[in-house]
Amino acid sequence: MSGFEPGRWKMRKLFRGSLGQLNSDSAVKSEADITVVRLIDFPRRMPGTPIEQRVISTLKETGPVSFAKLVKTVAGEVYAEELRKGSGVLDIGLFGSRLFNSDVVRELQAADGVLWEIKHEPELV
Repeated sequence: MSGFEPGRWKMRKLFRGSLGQLNSDSAVKSEADITVVRLIDFPRRMPGTPIEQRVISTLKETGPVSFAKLVKTVAGEVYAEELRKGSGVLDIGLFGSRLFNSDVVRELQAADGVLWEIKHEPELV
């Protein structure tokens, strides 16, 4: 055993929560594949966050899209923007765009029925 063993354990412990979160996101993905997101014709309010603005923009370009594809697309755009701002220095590159999946999912669910509708529609997927 080398003197680096305790350090490795601490790093694994540090990243265990983050990796567990990513694994739970991918478990939700199979259910999300049969869920479709579409814009509401008359939303109750204007988008208030950068993620909401990206979702609106994406849905205007593509029309109704699967939940999983929308999460992947918007998380990728947020990730690219953060890299442009210089967050690469913070090593977000280790996680890639998956780092933002939970934020996108949370905002999609929060604005369901307000800015867009999330519905189970397997025939469109």
